[in-house]
Amino acid sequence: MASEPSAKASAPTVPIAMMGGYSLSAPVLHPASDPDDLQEEVAQGLALFEGNCASCHGSAGRGDGGASASLLPKPANLTAARFSDERLSSVLWNGVVGSSMPPWRQLPTEDLRALVAYVQSLHPPIAAASTQEVKSLDERKSLFEANCSSCHGETGAGNGPVAGVLAPSPTNFQLKKSTQERAWEVLENGVPGTAMAPWRNQLSADQRRSLIEFVRSLYGPSQENSGQ
Repeated sequence: MASEPSAKASAPTVPIAMMGGYSLSAPVLHPASDPDDLQEEVAQGLALFEGNCASCHGSAGRGDGGASASLLPKPANLTAARFSDERLSSVLWNGVVGSSMPPWRQLPTEDLRALVAYVQSLHPPIAAASTQEVKSLDERKSLFEANCSSCHGETGAGNGPVAGVLAPSPTNFQLKKSTQERAWEVLENGVPGTAMAPWRNQLSADQRRSLIEFVRSLYGPSQENSGQ
């Protein structure tokens, strides 16, 4: 059973290194599997989100909060990409180096789990890919390897040869699945404040569409239901 939301928390004012630094052992916070408990978690998460996150991410999670205009990189549009439980948990626990997103691990674990549940509720369930789609995606792998793997890694895990010197780190496509619209926008315009440059002059429209389908296929929701 979900607990009552905590009072509004304040973002940490000390550097992340003084709070214990980046933790590879951050807990993976899976939302409740029982529908009734999940509904309560989502409601709790909404209250926490409104009190602690909306000023940057906006009331609907679109990255358009009142503080967003002065931030670079911009706050994530949480409706423009699906994030795994693992990725959301890591961001809430550690923050995002090179951005204005601080760690929030001063909040109770139950509150962090409720925030994960709320963000996940912004997206519909994922449908499995058909055999034909898998075959088509395989044909696009070479395009990704030639143009994207140096930063994003051969498997899209954000661990390419140059990733270690970049902040914010390149996206891990196994833990984040952008909408087609958001992915197109990124390839067209890049992401200001990051190493992600525009690709509209290097790749044709068809090539960009192929890359979008490929990177979206890398997302690994199988991790999501491995336990509470």
